[in-house]
Amino acid sequence: MDYLKTLGILSLGSRLKRLSDHLFSDVSIIYNEMGITLNPSYFPLINLIAKIGPMGIMQASEYLGISHTAVSKLANKMIQENYLIKQPHPTDKRASQLSLSKQSLVIIEQTKPVWKSLNKQLNYIDSMQSPSLLNAIDAFENSIQEQGLAQSVIQDLQKNHADIEIVNWKKNYKDDFRQLNLQWLNEEFNGQLTKSDKQAIEHPESYYLAQGGYLFFAKQSDKIIGCIAIKPLFKGHFEISKMAVNTENQGQGVGRLLLLNALNKARDLQVKTMSLETNSKLLRALTLYQNFGFTKQKHPQGKSSYQRADTYMELQLDVE
Repeated sequence: MDYLKTLGILSLGSRLKRLSDHLFSDVSIIYNEMGITLNPSYFPLINLIAKIGPMGIMQASEYLGISHTAVSKLANKMIQENYLIKQPHPTDKRASQLSLSKQSLVIIEQTKPVWKSLNKQLNYIDSMQSPSLLNAIDAFENSIQEQGLAQSVIQDLQKNHADIEIVNWKKNYKDDFRQLNLQWLNEEFNGQLTKSDKQAIEHPESYYLAQGGYLFFAKQSDKIIGCIAIKPLFKGHFEISKMAVNTENQGQGVGRLLLLNALNKARDLQVKTMSLETNSKLLRALTLYQNFGFTKQKHPQGKSSYQRADTYMELQLDVE
């Protein structure tokens, strides 16, 4: 089974990357067979400078439609390998420009027959697609540029978040706290329930609140859809635990809102270190924690008291 295909349009970037890797690999095999020492990723910049002439990084970035940083990184690598020469701009003393080395000029002549054959074969493959892959990519790129994917998704998420409220503990949320955590344990760890789990979810008042901890809940309309707990371990150090989101609401940014609220509360309390324990298989949670700046560390006790926890993470908060 090709798992990426099961993800539909969400795997588009990954599938294009996979296709790109496959094409680069095939071209590398062809180059090696023909005795050509050229990294396939150098082709766009070499070809551009060969046709247009010497140019600066910014100009190359505009022609290729990729970031200034990406072009600069590629150019520096090509300069080191003697494919490009960086020289002062003839009229602007503040700028520099890139030109082809003698090595590149020789390689271009060697590679022209290969490019001609590649063009022929790829055009043939593309002609069998309906519609043309190149035309479809052109249309898709234009739509992405016009609509802006990132901004559209952010606006959509903000709309979804508009009716989600983060609220503090109330006694009538106790059953919600218990159910959300049992649901999470059932989904991820076959209902594994430790003695510590039982104490935490059955008696959150004494386990968290009485110890100086806090419980927060994500509320949508009149329904509790997520929860998170923080608790002091020792002075200046709090632990995050029991973050759970209702199955139907996962993937909507609820966990992010809960974690953000918990960290803001910790900052208000002048907490310097936040830590958590999780499992390496929970990729979505790991990504969320890493996006907030949590990093993997050695467990201070050597290993967790939870059998299911194989990853320990910490975040140092900026507090006055």
